[in-house]
Amino acid sequence: MTYATVKTLSHKEIIEALKRNEAEEMEYLRRIDLYQRENKLEFFDKPPNKGPNPKQAQIFDAFPNPAFKTFVLHGGNRLGKTFSLSAIVESVMFGKYLWNNQSLMHLFPHKNPRKVRYVGQDWHDHVQTVVIPELEKWWPGARKVEKHGNGIIKDTFWKDMQSGSTLQIMSNKQDPGDHEGWSGDLLVYDEPPRREIYIANARGLTDRRGKEVFGITMLKEAWIDREIIKKVDKDGKPDSSVFCVQGTSYDNVGYGITVEGVEDFRSKLTEEEVQTRIYGVPSYLQGLVYQMFNRKDHLCPHFTIPLNWMVDIAIDVHPRERQAVMFMAVDERGEKYVCDEIWDYGDGTQTGEAIVRKVHRNDYRVNRIIIDPLAKGDRNNPETTYQKIANVLARYDLPLETATKDLDAGILSVKRHLKGPNNRPSLFLLDNCPRTLYEIEGYMWDKKNPGKVSDVDDHQMENLYRICLLNTRYIEPEEEGVLYAENFDAGRNRVTGY
Repeated sequence: MTYATVKTLSHKEIIEALKRNEAEEMEYLRRIDLYQRENKLEFFDKPPNKGPNPKQAQIFDAFPNPAFKTFVLHGGNRLGKTFSLSAIVESVMFGKYLWNNQSLMHLFPHKNPRKVRYVGQDWHDHVQTVVIPELEKWWPGARKVEKHGNGIIKDTFWKDMQSGSTLQIMSNKQDPGDHEGWSGDLLVYDEPPRREIYIANARGLTDRRGKEVFGITMLKEAWIDREIIKKVDKDGKPDSSVFCVQGTSYDNVGYGITVEGVEDFRSKLTEEEVQTRIYGVPSYLQGLVYQMFNRKDHLCPHFTIPLNWMVDIAIDVHPRERQAVMFMAVDERGEKYVCDEIWDYGDGTQTGEAIVRKVHRNDYRVNRIIIDPLAKGDRNNPETTYQKIANVLARYDLPLETATKDLDAGILSVKRHLKGPNNRPSLFLLDNCPRTLYEIEGYMWDKKNPGKVSDVDDHQMENLYRICLLNTRYIEPEEEGVLYAENFDAGRNRVTGY
């Protein structure tokens, strides 16, 4: 309605025209509201919605990266794992994220319709009541989909009529043979699958170089922690194709749940259940000695140790097992870096020679070298492991001394370095030390002997606590000779041996 038109209308006609415009506007707003309600995935990150919680956002941001093949979102209940899986499943089928229009087609060079498989738990208690309703909730209303069932429950096979992409929903309770023979672009697991189910499905990603996504609370299936979350490559380093995010129930507060709701749920749980269901710490890992260790905060890419950093070396030897040697550098700020290791068979002479080669090859500024006191064995035997190593090191002016056996104090020292004041670590592990990584992530308290640690896979852990108990303080190279003359408790000098 223009100004010129308004001038020619009576007051009654103007009122009627305004009502017509208002009705048209109301109808327009009604249609927008209906579209938004029927296309939740397109608008879930736009006001008044808040979008993904911080942990979900990390997964969504990383998924388009072709370098990542395995994704894990694990943690407490109500973290928002099932929504995350639904959003990724449907986005792959559509070929893009609907909420920001980011294309995912570069992940599928074959350009064919995508094939997705979703593995839930029990058919009725989980797939029918949780998985399928969540998928339906986020499926765009304007997008035609064809569905049929499997004879057990309905809607276990979906076909997007626009892209031709398909979704097959399976159960972790099925026979593994039922999962064989499939190939596709994406596998998602809602809660931990049995290992035989995982293996039957995993081979299906080979042809299309597909991706897999786990959305899990680790109540069971301990194999996932070692083989998926802590997966390593052929060199024993963390597998760079795995992207893992751990969260708690509190990470989803404000994104559909409240603090009061979490606290109410928490009040019904035992302390062990709180750790698993609220904080996402698997029950079988609650016996870890170094629970505070995590790859994000403590694991660093390998780098060349500066020539001025001081390096302590610890040796743990066994007559019928591999010999374990740890090299730990200390920088000017007093921060410690497990920078090298030896994990190999050999007698005392061979172990000593391996240490010398490491020292010379890397120009380590050696501070102290310590060894398990048990290596001395029988004092009347001149051919003990201790003596063989000491003889080799002595030829290169590298003195050897026995280490302390104060395990309890050593563990406390390591813990203080892993999580110090303000939760900041001062102990780090370089990724060229796969044996140390393996041990620190699996170092457990002994279930049969409370207060004692397990003696399984503990060789580098013995070295770790003994080096930390040295409490080595950084000394400038040009000062060390003077300081040793004045302070005999500062540690041994590489050149003088005193």
